[in-house]
Amino acid sequence: MIKWKHFIHPLRTIRSAQSLLKAQLNIRRFARRSAQRYSADPRYRLQNVTDGFNSHATNHGNDLGLLERICSAFGKATEDQRSSPPCYGPSAWWNDVRIASLAPVIRALHERDLEGLRRMYTNFYRDPCSNGLIGVPFGLFDVYCHGPMKNVHRHCYLGDALYRIDYWRSLTGGRFALRDLAGPGIGNPFGVSIDGTLVRTGSEYQHYCAHQVLGKLPAGRPAVAEIGGGFGGAAYYMVRDGAPLAYINFDVPESVALISYYLINAFPSRRFLLYGEGDLTQHAIASADIILMPLFQMPKMPALSVDLTFTSHSISDVSRDLIAEYLHCIRRMTRNYLLYIGDARAVDTISGLVSGWGPEAGPVETRSLGWNLHKFSGARDVEVLYRWAHR
Repeated sequence: MIKWKHFIHPLRTIRSAQSLLKAQLNIRRFARRSAQRYSADPRYRLQNVTDGFNSHATNHGNDLGLLERICSAFGKATEDQRSSPPCYGPSAWWNDVRIASLAPVIRALHERDLEGLRRMYTNFYRDPCSNGLIGVPFGLFDVYCHGPMKNVHRHCYLGDALYRIDYWRSLTGGRFALRDLAGPGIGNPFGVSIDGTLVRTGSEYQHYCAHQVLGKLPAGRPAVAEIGGGFGGAAYYMVRDGAPLAYINFDVPESVALISYYLINAFPSRRFLLYGEGDLTQHAIASADIILMPLFQMPKMPALSVDLTFTSHSISDVSRDLIAEYLHCIRRMTRNYLLYIGDARAVDTISGLVSGWGPEAGPVETRSLGWNLHKFSGARDVEVLYRWAHR
């Protein structure tokens, strides 16, 4: 349908139409390549996509008490964020996501609309409340989640999923079975169904990240901090597969609210600490299994209280000054390692700052990652493990 804005902004409309046409051509090209690449692969059945996008909702019973707890933590976090340094607020990109998609869930959190929040959270994989945290090929969220899905999109999704599963197997040396990617039905997840396992969208990457973290931790009861944990995909595998550990996540309040819902439902017997329920002390880290906090609480972390800090695509596109501020917190609270995964362009800045921490400080492992090279030839993600010595 033609709208008046198309006449008011003709150049913008032309550019949008050109971008849409280019995207459609890329999708069709990728779908054809996928069909050719996997033509002899028994996993390449479009029905696997159809099955993977069927409803997988789980009934969590009466969770109004949990939602009330989440709203209380969110309300206090948003109130206290007003007086916190701007560097711990949302990025420009996240502000765009907020404006475009998150107004309903933020309103429900503020107004304690528990029924409305429940409707969104029990379906968060397919609801706009998770925009920016859950991806589909070429960003066609409405096509995949609100249909109708055409065969070209099924080819596109299946080709992407099989590439990422095979890449995960290659990176992990085949140490895991496909069933290890299985997860809870929280949020009505979607993905591709293969041999009875629902491989949720993004789960292969999250599982890989989790086991990279777990492989660097010492024995005993280690502590891990994650900056920007999203809805908790990697955290789920860390907690599920690791020995007893303390997991601490720092993120913007609306993401902390969602990860709280996901992880508390996934691990109801674990001890959780949300914002406003207690001070962020060494005793709290020793007592709680999972601590979920707004970003502005990072400077309040006890010194040398975690063994490793992990971040995936959270500080890739911020300014040098903001990276320096985050690294200052990371160095103070972390005993051993920073595991960075993200855009290669930020590595020079991070490496330069870390190398100033002493003669033994710097990257000890570096590898290029190709999670998206099959779709975008210029996708340059890297994984860097930094280590330093405290004196």
